[in-house]
Formats: sequence, structure tokens, C-alpha cells
Amino acid sequence: MQKYTTYKPSKNEWIGEIPSHWKVTSIKYLVDIKVTDGPHETPTFIDEGIPFISVESIKESKIDFNFKRGFISKEQHEEYSKKCLPKRDDVFLVKSGSTTGKIAIVDTDLEFNIWSPLALIRCNQKKVLPKFSFIALQSEYFQTSIQQSWSFGTQPNIGMGVIENLKISLPPLTEQQAIVTYLDKKTTLIDELIAKKQSKIELLKEQRIALINHAVTKGLNTE
Repeated sequence: MQKYTTYKPSKNEWIGEIPSHWKVTSIKYLVDIKVTDGPHETPTFIDEGIPFISVESIKESKIDFNFKRGFISKEQHEEYSKKCLPKRDDVFLVKSGSTTGKIAIVDTDLEFNIWSPLALIRCNQKKVLPKFSFIALQSEYFQTSIQQSWSFGTQPNIGMGVIENLKISLPPLTEQQAIVTYLDKKTTLIDELIAKKQSKIELLKEQRIALINHAVTKGLNTE
């Protein structure tokens, strides 16, 4: 990674110092369209149609359509799409419920729609790369800013106007791409290590169960 010789205060208590040529910018200045959400009504679900998702579909920072709410008609989809029509590289932020703050990025061209607990952030790619914003929104400083900004009813929630004014640190586009490439490589290695460790853990769990089963059914004589 590139080393920087000079830093400056970000004037944001959760971000701290940043490289001197970076900026700190509100989300509302980095989007192609105003931050929006899905319908605030319960749709009519049908057996087949357009997938309709909400917060439970956000799994491991991706969209898992196995956890969709159901299907809606093409007509209802077209009506909802007047307000919000998700597409590839959109970033979702859970804005209400127990998982407020969770992030996902759209990595499919599948046609679908979303419910109101999801906020849609569509980046202006002349200012910020979608993948960089996706990473930045997962950062500790951004998640802390969400927690400090949400309000409580029965569960935490954060308003659309508040989301628009949350800030991220912003390098030039070339550095954004370098950071994305670096983190993709490093996090893939970490994920692979986690998977290997998890496999070993599962094997040890199986051995533990087998040991218990043998002891309580065959006794301690292993010959």
C-alpha cells in the first residue's frame, strides 16, 4: 500500500486524520439519484413473478434471493419502480430493524424490487466507485456514525435525510480502485483461511460426537 507523508484532521470524530489530499464528503454529494427506498406498503404476493426482497435477504454483504419475501406481479413491480428500480452496483443500507446498518451491493442483473427498510444508494461513478462506497459503508467509522445517528422506536432506525448527510472519507478515483483491488485480494485470503479453520472445527466436532457415542455405547475398551 502507498505510504503518505502528510495527514490532516478530517473534522469528523469517527474518521480521525486522513491523507492530506483526501476529502470527507456527505453521501448526498456522491450519488446519481437521491437516496431512496422501496414502497411503504405491503405488496400482494403471488406464486411467480418479480422477486421482492427486504432486510432478511442481506446475507454476508450480498443479496441472497433464497430469503426473498416472495414474488410480486409485473404490474406492481412497474408501479414500485417509479420510485425505486434496483440495478447492478447499487448499494443497499438496512435503515430499520435489528440489523440497521448492514450493507450489501447488487452483483446481478436480475430484475427485482425492494421494501422500505432498505435504502438504495446509487453512486455517481465520476466521483466514487460503487465498490469503494460499499467498502467504506462497512467501515468501523461509518457504522459508528450510523449508531450515533439512529433513533429508537421498538427497534433502531435511521431516516433518509440522516443517511444522506452521513460522511465518508474520499480518495481520488485512482486510489479508490487501488484500495478496492488491495482489499479484494487480502479479504479473499482471509475468507479462505476462515473456511479452512471452519472445516477443521466441523471435523473436530464430528470427532467429539463420535468419541462420546463410542464411550456411552461401547465403553472405554477400544480394542
